Formats: sequence, structure tokens, C-alpha cells
Amino acid sequence: MIDASQKTRAKFILADRFWKQLNYDQPQKKVTAVRRVANLTEYSLHGLRYSAAGELAEAGCTDQQIAAITGHKSLSMVQKYSKGASQKRLAKEAQRLRERNKNG
Repeated sequence: MIDASQKTRAKFILADRFWKQLNYDQPQKKVTAVRRVANLTEYSLHGLRYSAAGELAEAGCTDQQIAAITGHKSLSMVQKYSKGASQKRLAKEAQRLRERNKNG
């Protein structure tokens, strides 16, 4: 059990019991095992990571902020996963600006 004074030691969302960052493979193996037992084969850690990147992009997060959450090392991968959501968000912003300019 972790007491309140230990909760701030970890600098990562996914950390082991020694507060070291978990790499992608460690939780992936655990998620795969749970999926197999629960017969939830339509879900994957990759899919959840992809969805998280898209939702964060749609919320207006920067690529750096998204990478901090998803653990991506390459900003080009973040951009790949968030491209559609970013495009949707930018289109909505552009339409709002157009309407404001038209009505103003």
C-alpha cells in the first residue's frame, strides 16, 4: 500500500514499484493477458493510446502535451495519431472565425 507521502515520487503515469518508468511492452503484456482471459479481443493498448492521442488533440493539447501523456518519443508519431482530430478541431475554429467575421 502506498502512503500519501509516497504518491508524489513517481514522475510517470505508469511506474513500477520503484518509481521507474514502465516501457510500452510491460503494460502491453499485462493488458494482452487480461484481454485473453476476459475474451475482450477487440480492445488493445495500441487502440487506447491512439484514441487518447486523438481526444487530447481534439481538446486542443499541443503535440508535446500529448506525447507527455501517451509516452510517444517521436512527435511525428503523435502528429500521425492526432492528425484527424487536429484537422477537425482546426476546421471548427476556422468556421467560428468565419461566422464571427461575417456577422461582425
